[in-house]
Amino acid sequence: MEGKIEKIWENEKNGKRYWVLEIGGEKYSVWDEKYVDGLSEGSVVDYNWRQSGNFRKITDLRKLDVQPLNTKNEQIVRMSCLRTAGEIISGERLDLRLKIERVLDTSKIFEKYVVTGDIPDEYKILLEAYDKKKT
Repeated sequence: MEGKIEKIWENEKNGKRYWVLEIGGEKYSVWDEKYVDGLSEGSVVDYNWRQSGNFRKITDLRKLDVQPLNTKNEQIVRMSCLRTAGEIISGERLDLRLKIERVLDTSKIFEKYVVTGDIPDEYKILLEAYDKKKT
């Protein structure tokens, strides 16, 4: 998975240090210092995790070489992605709530592509299936 670290802080449990990363509004624990070395709020990361009781434990993490957008540019990119997603979804006959969710989801895909240059694997599969239907 890919995401941007929104918050990062250090904790201690039973004398052992660990870190908490907030990515996409979710909190993940990191017990190995090698994973957090060089990370800061705003870092874009590729990570894997597993459920461990009530906690999400990071099992693999690497920082991506992506320059985060500054706040003004981020707002411009986000608005452009929202507008484009809205135009694409506008013709669909859906309940308003579902239409809003679809616009936001589509916008996030576009935004990720603008920032990282990558499309999530699950959407690549859908695009390939769509292309096969057209031919």
